Amino acid sequence: MLLKLENITKKFPGVLALDHVNFELNNGEVHALLGENGAGKSTLIKIIGGVHKADEGKIYYEGKIVSFSNPSEAINNGIATIHQELNLFEELTVAENIYIGNIKKAFINKKQMIKEAQNLLSKNEFNIKAESLVKELNISEKQLVAIAKALSLKSKIIIMDEPTASITEHETQTLFKIVKELKNKGIGIIFISHRMEEVFDIADKVTVLRDGKYIGSGYVKDFDQNELINMMVGRKIDDMFPKYNSIENETIFSIENLKIGKMVKNVSFEVKKGEIFGIAGLVGSGKSEIPLGIYGYMPAKWDRMIIENEEIKKIRRPNEALNYGIALVPEDRKSMGLILELDIMKNIIIQNTDLIEKAGVLFWSKAKKIAKAEIKKYSIKATSINQKAENLSGGNQQKVVISKVLKKNPKVVFLVEPTRGIDVGAKVEVYNIINRLANDGNGIVFISSELPEIVSLCDRVLVMHRGKNMGILEGEKITQENILKLATGVDI
Repeated sequence: MLLKLENITKKFPGVLALDHVNFELNNGEVHALLGENGAGKSTLIKIIGGVHKADEGKIYYEGKIVSFSNPSEAINNGIATIHQELNLFEELTVAENIYIGNIKKAFINKKQMIKEAQNLLSKNEFNIKAESLVKELNISEKQLVAIAKALSLKSKIIIMDEPTASITEHETQTLFKIVKELKNKGIGIIFISHRMEEVFDIADKVTVLRDGKYIGSGYVKDFDQNELINMMVGRKIDDMFPKYNSIENETIFSIENLKIGKMVKNVSFEVKKGEIFGIAGLVGSGKSEIPLGIYGYMPAKWDRMIIENEEIKKIRRPNEALNYGIALVPEDRKSMGLILELDIMKNIIIQNTDLIEKAGVLFWSKAKKIAKAEIKKYSIKATSINQKAENLSGGNQQKVVISKVLKKNPKVVFLVEPTRGIDVGAKVEVYNIINRLANDGNGIVFISSELPEIVSLCDRVLVMHRGKNMGILEGEKITQENILKLATGVDI
């Protein structure tokens, strides 16, 4: 037995995060840790990794009782964690991030360190330059840097918290190849993912948590997907991809020849009222830049844009987009969607001060009523409206972003990777919100790397490849195979 946790309990103010949880990990084993956001997964791995101390319970590591005071102590004892919130230094190079805190005597000069880092990256088929600054990388590339850092530590246990959430299918398969090699070397892997197919693909065992409690463990081969989902959410989910929107004949949004630097080249499309219009493509295809350009985050040009019969010549900043009736739920909710240090109420109101303002005075009593109503409307799990956004689970953070965006009563809503890093139950809730928005007469532009949800939810799908529109699929032609062909530049 490599690692054993007995009756681990952890309390935070007003929250029982873990309630007598058990967990075991053997050498050469991939053990999936499953549960909805807020189930206690992150707290458990932070206790293993030395970020938090358990209030009760025992941790056995290689047969000895341990209690790490900080992450460095855990790392020095052979436990590395790749957190969902990447702990990288933006102003440093990839090489410096990989070896910081682990500088070897051989790295007397920077060239040697860059050479070693590049060898590590190349060996693992990570297409990144070691001398690049981390701030110049996209989310997918930053995830690979974090993985490379963990691999450089030669750990006995590697904890992977949503390692595939921001990387491509090819990079995921490369990662799984690495995981299998690590497993063959006797390394124990704790693997957290909301993608059920990955659990069945890579994991040997599984443990499920719900509401901070241990629900059960076993070999993955002894479960099916529905059983695990039921254990996670405590109820049966009959329809993973609910779809009940009704499309009207009226076009609510159209754009002709959208250009965004070298990333998007002459892309045109239109969205009807009540339609869920999908945009798909690989990382770097330009799909994620389309809403940023339209919304005013990035400089963009177009020949013609019309929102509900009003022509829009230019949008220079997000506030202008909001005033025209365009809303954006951004890909990176933590840096673009929320102010993590502020509470739920302030996050909802900060973009909607007009709802509580009169003659230049803000009426916070009204703000409280609005926030309480939004928490109820979107089933946001929180201790109160005063809970800080940084202390919410990923799914509940996403609901706060959606709430504050929709208070503007937009005409067209762009949702970029809205289900990334959130659990099965929260995903279904987001899908239902999207359907309701469409049925309220909005135009929905749904951008996702998750092909099953694109295929299941969208009425039409525009597929991007290297900044260009490869085609728009509809009806029976919306299949994963067709999307992947177009996304890789192959005509169908």
